[in-house]
Order: sequence, then C-alpha cells, then structure tokens
Amino acid sequence: MMKKISLLLFLCMAVMVNAQTKDSKGAVLEDITKDVCECVSKKVDTGISRKEIEVQLGLCLINSYGTYRERIEKFMELTFSDPEAMEKFGEEIGMKMLTVCPDTFMAFAKDLIEEEVENYTTENETNSNISTVSGSVVKLEKDQFNMLIFKGTNKRTYKLLWQEYFEGEELLFDFKKLKNKDINVSFENKEMYDPRLKDYRTYKVLRKIEIVN
Repeated sequence: MMKKISLLLFLCMAVMVNAQTKDSKGAVLEDITKDVCECVSKKVDTGISRKEIEVQLGLCLINSYGTYRERIEKFMELTFSDPEAMEKFGEEIGMKMLTVCPDTFMAFAKDLIEEEVENYTTENETNSNISTVSGSVVKLEKDQFNMLIFKGTNKRTYKLLWQEYFEGEELLFDFKKLKNKDINVSFENKEMYDPRLKDYRTYKVLRKIEIVN
C-alpha cells in the first residue's frame, strides 16, 4: 500500500515540475503582454497625451524584453539590430494587448484613430484628381446638363460638365460678363455611364470657377 502511495506522490510531483518547466512562445508573449499592459496602464492613469503614451509603450516593451530575454531567445530570433523582427515582435504584443488589456490599448489607439479621421477629408481624397486650367470661356451649352466650353491658355478646348453645385457657379448665371475675362477653372475627371454609348466614359466635372482679373 505504501509503495502505491509513494508512486502516486512521485507521479504528482513529476507532473507539477513538468508543468512549471514547460514553456512556449505563446506563454512568453502572454507574460510580456501582461507586463507591458501593467507598465503602460500606470502611465495612462497619469493623463499623459497619446504621443507620450506611445513613447512609454516603447520603453515598457524594451524593459519587458530585457526581463524575458532568455525565454524569448528560446522561441524567437530577436535582436535590436533587426528592425523588421522588432517591429513584428511589437505587432504581436499589440495584438495580444487587445485581449489582455483592451482598455489600456484603446487609451492610445482611440486618439490615433480620431486623429486619422480628423486629418481625412473629402478634399484630400479628391485633390489628386482635380486639375486647374487658366484661359477664357467660349460658350455655355444648355442641355439636360449645362456644358461650359473653355479655351485654355495651352490652346486646348475643354468641355466642362456643370452637374452639381461648385464654388463660383453664380458667375455663370450672367455668362456675358465672363467674356474677355481671364478665368481659372478647376475640374475633376469623373467616370459616369453614358446611355447613348451604353458604356462608361470620363467627364470633366466643374469644381470651381473664378475670375483672375
């Protein structure tokens, strides 16, 4: 009976030791993430800005790397001289932060997202597709949509579609006053369906018109 009890105790101890010594990449990343979360959360609570939090995040990650370096090197080839590997490592920790400490992660991610949205405007989206030409008006053709015929200083003739409101459209209400005036027009190349051609074509849509002199 004693032999059986001794054997059972031995097996239990072996299982416990094995559980304590068994390690994996996932376990290391989990421990590092918890460490980084705790480190960054202390800074978030002080009310510092997002940019300062980002700096602290990097410092916390570096400190944690130093703490767990021996374990990390068992599963990853990671050195500060390899920026790509360090970037990937940071991304892995960032992804884990979403589940380990989502509130801390969103403390700086939220401001980053808001900043991106604030900087994004429809004007920024379309500016690359808008052209401006100097010249003079020739005539205004009235049909289902008005079409401004414009002669540029580059000797080219432009057919500009008046499809919707644009800056300076009131100048076209009294077209005669635009004669012999130096004009700048801005237009956007826009692909639209032409029922006559039964296909799409590119139109030059008016976006702005202004008198230079």
